[in-house]
Amino acid sequence: MYTTEEQICILLGHYEVKSAKFYQLLDIYGDCKGIADGIIADKSAEKILGAGYSAIKKALKKCEYDVIISALDKNGVRAVTYCSQQFPDSLRCIDDPPYILFCKGDVSLLNTRCLAVIGTRKASAYGRRVAKDFTAVLSEYFTIVSGLAYGVDCIAHESTLDEQGKTIAVLGGGVIDVYPSGNQSLADRIVANGGLLVSEYGMYAQPLAYRFPHRNRIVAGLSSGVLVCQAPAKSGTNSTVELALEQGKDIFAVPGEIYDLGFGGSNKLIKSIQAACVTTPRDIIDFYNLAQNDKPQQTYQISFDEQKIVDLLTVEPLTFDQLVAQSGMGAADLNFLLANLEIRSIIVRLPGNLYRLYGGLE
Repeated sequence: MYTTEEQICILLGHYEVKSAKFYQLLDIYGDCKGIADGIIADKSAEKILGAGYSAIKKALKKCEYDVIISALDKNGVRAVTYCSQQFPDSLRCIDDPPYILFCKGDVSLLNTRCLAVIGTRKASAYGRRVAKDFTAVLSEYFTIVSGLAYGVDCIAHESTLDEQGKTIAVLGGGVIDVYPSGNQSLADRIVANGGLLVSEYGMYAQPLAYRFPHRNRIVAGLSSGVLVCQAPAKSGTNSTVELALEQGKDIFAVPGEIYDLGFGGSNKLIKSIQAACVTTPRDIIDFYNLAQNDKPQQTYQISFDEQKIVDLLTVEPLTFDQLVAQSGMGAADLNFLLANLEIRSIIVRLPGNLYRLYGGLE
């Protein structure tokens, strides 16, 4: 059941009144009831609303709230407005805050401890592995927020779901027919597994180009910090990072090969000290002082060869050369397995190319 104030927000959101215009109207008329009365009676509202004024005025006169809300209910969509109790405090204090969020899924996730995981759509094999392995661990401690785009975003959502974690996808279009359409099945899986789709645009809103960088302020705003898995020098990822920096959020970046242009943005963030360099999920977990009791108990599934390495390191720390000799593995294969174990915080590499167990394995 929605209050009158919420109903007015829902109608304005349905007619795609931008957040900046809504708050401009709020400053003039004081509250949502005043906005509705002002649009109907005060011609000056037309200057703010522009071409949409006549349709909005007509809808308010006819009290079309029930029709719009009925359509939301039919599609399993819940509207959370700035005057709703569930509206996250984390979004109230950002620049240009949304006044409405159209939500499909578990609305309570808006007020959980969140971490944004972002990166390029054209992730390399290494970048994809970083996104998958980091998220697999971090989703035990955080609700993972991303944008449902191809590349790193998709991997972050999928990896979270694979680990039975919770994830929020912030969209640049409506929550019913999602964009890109190729990710509709992933969106459905997110909702089916207790996650959440969020958009400040109406249910069937078109994914217009300007809306994607605009939605990034919500990705950052919901999150305590932002993890950049891979970003070239010019990337949409940089938009989210800039907004997160403006909001005073923590930025983390995984370093990449210095000759790989696909990591130009990531390495620049680290070099400029705008982002903390992280080489294991444990770096972020420790940064927030999260303990074992801050996550549900979970057992890692590791391969036979990975178990062999763990067994060797259970006895004592070993160098890379010692591991090669005692495991009987080739250097390339061992290096790959060590990287996987390290990124999952099961082992840690010490100075002198020495490895030991970290404690990430239950």
